[in-house]
Amino acid sequence: MSTVAVVAGFSQTNRWLMYASFMLAPAQFVGGLGSNCPSNIGFLAYNWYTQIQWYQAVKAKQLHALSLLPVHFNFLYVLTYLGGITSGNIFMGLILGLGTAGVMILNTISAWTSWATNQQDGFGVYQFFFFGWRTLSPGWHTFILLWQIADSILAFGCVLTALTISVMVTRKDFDEDKLPWYLHTYPMILLGSVAMLLAGWELILWAELIVSRNHIESETDMVAVWLFVAQVGAMLIPSCGSVLGCFRSGFRGPRSSPEEHGLV
Repeated sequence: MSTVAVVAGFSQTNRWLMYASFMLAPAQFVGGLGSNCPSNIGFLAYNWYTQIQWYQAVKAKQLHALSLLPVHFNFLYVLTYLGGITSGNIFMGLILGLGTAGVMILNTISAWTSWATNQQDGFGVYQFFFFGWRTLSPGWHTFILLWQIADSILAFGCVLTALTISVMVTRKDFDEDKLPWYLHTYPMILLGSVAMLLAGWELILWAELIVSRNHIESETDMVAVWLFVAQVGAMLIPSCGSVLGCFRSGFRGPRSSPEEHGLV
């Protein structure tokens, strides 16, 4: 069967980098705690770029069967975006909180637009796996609508969470020497990735089955690749807890121990 070429940016390389970014979310969260380095800016930039790519492709109707995925990715990513909201100072916290809330909103808009304008073209054509192979129809379109409504409610809650936690964590002192070993960036890269893979492997598999079944092909977007490299590089920068300390004074509450904020 002939392949279907869609807009660049959804190649196997690009998709697996998206999954890798998803799995690194816990490490991103831990790496930002008490850090004055912009360790989560790379995470935010990568997420914004990929979501803009999704939105532009949806608006141009260039996704073919991939139009089934935005509602699915909305569920997959709305929680993991929260991994990028931690920082050691209020200024960076506000940027990360507002930026994360914005990308969640854009993600939701893309999913609704895809449902409303893209999927009808695939009735009787686009196939997906749901307890066996199914073909998109008006009935399944309604089922996806219910999924989208649930996702939107979840996204609204996560937007409020992002705005709240991004400020709250800047008011806490996180002494790295007192945190348990697993609440450091490098151990969390492995532990967090395993946990996220166990939680989300079904969703990743579902997406890959859609790509394979509908014979989707796409060229690799190298901008997204290099943004992912920058994201990982920024995450691996050692904490700058003692640098730019002036940003921290005056915005924190009383010093607290890890036990007080439930980390141990």
